[in-house]
Amino acid sequence: MTGKRVLYWATGSPPSWRGRIALEEKGLEYTAKLVNFAEGENRSPEYLKLNPRGQVPTLVDDDIIVNESLGIDLYLQDAYPEPSFLPGGKEVHARVYQRFQESQNVLAKLIEIMHFKMRHTNASEAEVKEKYQVLKDELKFWESYVGDGYMAGPDFSLADVAVGPPILGVKLFGGSLEAFPKLAKYTEKIEACPSFQRVCEAYKNSNCLGKELLSGF
Repeated sequence: MTGKRVLYWATGSPPSWRGRIALEEKGLEYTAKLVNFAEGENRSPEYLKLNPRGQVPTLVDDDIIVNESLGIDLYLQDAYPEPSFLPGGKEVHARVYQRFQESQNVLAKLIEIMHFKMRHTNASEAEVKEKYQVLKDELKFWESYVGDGYMAGPDFSLADVAVGPPILGVKLFGGSLEAFPKLAKYTEKIEACPSFQRVCEAYKNSNCLGKELLSGF
């Protein structure tokens, strides 16, 4: 490592997991710095200089600052092309780019449920079921996408860096993928990757809220 590389992240944040997984799959040395939202560290003047929105993740790579998880993933592929997150030729690349962008749909629906349940602790069973159904409808797309390999083909790619975390988040936040056998098998596959293992362990060993937020899913 020739300079300072720091990833500001939060253990219960699937977007943050994207950043850590990309860095580790690239084999890059870095410091993972936790941002404590409960103590308002994300709104501190120091952090807001790096990320004016007060969100995570934020990557500092020497004098380059990159916010937004997908932006970080693309930056790392561009700045450190090997090992590549873009296997195969242009046909595979087209599928990778599509799945990479589509991953925001899963993430948005997952986060919507989490925010709803945290803010509406007395929500009715029917209200929760309605929210769950929106995510289940989204996961049907991904159940149809995944094959025996990874999300965009037989090889690990940017698509997996992007969509693996929110799909895995369904399990980590207390939900079940029993209704999606291909996705259940997929999460087992990515959980076997050391980069995903480290993210999962950090979350499981933390005192983060949310570990049962998707109970009954």
